[in-house]
Amino acid sequence: MSSITFLTFLLSFKFVSLVPSVTEIFYLLSAEDKLLAVSYYCNYPDATKDKEKVGDLLNPDYERIISLKPDFVILSLPMQKQVEQNLKKLKIEYIAFNPESVNEILMVIDSLGKLTGKEERAKFVIDSLKSVLKDLKPLHSKPKVYVELSENPIYTVGKNSFINEVVELAGGQNIFSDRESPYFVPSQEEIVKKNPDVILLLYPQANPKKVEKRYGWTTIRAIKYHKIYTLNQDLFTRPGPRVFGAIVKLNRLLQSCF
Repeated sequence: MSSITFLTFLLSFKFVSLVPSVTEIFYLLSAEDKLLAVSYYCNYPDATKDKEKVGDLLNPDYERIISLKPDFVILSLPMQKQVEQNLKKLKIEYIAFNPESVNEILMVIDSLGKLTGKEERAKFVIDSLKSVLKDLKPLHSKPKVYVELSENPIYTVGKNSFINEVVELAGGQNIFSDRESPYFVPSQEEIVKKNPDVILLLYPQANPKKVEKRYGWTTIRAIKYHKIYTLNQDLFTRPGPRVFGAIVKLNRLLQSCF
């Protein structure tokens, strides 16, 4: 197959994205015309409002997907494991991504660049995102950071989560970086014992005042000195290109604190 024929073959691919972070990459690569539809949760950039919707992340509308005749459905594992099983039964081709590091996010961008015929654009985007990290300012010390993803149950991140790397690159130290699990439910006693300097709340309707009033938490340094922050959930919890902006934002926040 000649290079021109192969490029034409790539450019003919059409996708349905059930992953918000991947949908963002399509738009960043100027490849949104390859998207036939997206999930309800794919809400960035604003132009996604005009895309066909095929349901939520865990219960997409399979009949609608079949009618659109995509070459590939994009999903994230292990979260969408049941969706994967259903797609297999329906004989619908899919591609799965699950980046849990900054480098793996860049690899997804590279892969999508190749799949959409936007390799040059992908290279430019990757180089630009890498350059963002060069502008980070070092901190005098590494503040201990506790990340909370939900309050009922309390849910946090361990070493193998990309959010752990976000904290580290920003100059902090995740208090649960000694835990292998990327996401888990810690005990409140563990959090109090680890005594974080900063608490980051990354979920809707997070209320620092409620956190301050938790039984037994008054001895935590972050609470003593009012270092509890609610941050944009999508910016920090979606493993896509905006993570680089999250790193810069957190770096500046920690700079202002210490």
